[in-house]
Amino acid sequence: MKSNLFCTLALGAFLVCVIYTLWLSVVYYSSVRKLQELQFQYIGIEQTQAALNALLNEAVEYGKKHQAIEPILQKFVKSAPGTNAPPQPPAKPAAK
Repeated sequence: MKSNLFCTLALGAFLVCVIYTLWLSVVYYSSVRKLQELQFQYIGIEQTQAALNALLNEAVEYGKKHQAIEPILQKFVKSAPGTNAPPQPPAKPAAK
């Protein structure tokens, strides 16, 4: 009888380990898939950011030759070419 009880307990522990391992495998697999999706999104964002930076640099270069675009560039570039005005101090909050 003792031998039979020990085998049953050992088999039960083994079964619990197998189920836990399967659960961890599923969690790992889903995590890796999510990581791959995020990596693809990150690559896309980096490419978009590089394209926008190139476009902005081209616009700044264009603005050096054509001053009419300067007001538009001031919204997107901290120091647009040709702007020698001192920086504005931050506005004071309204008193209550």
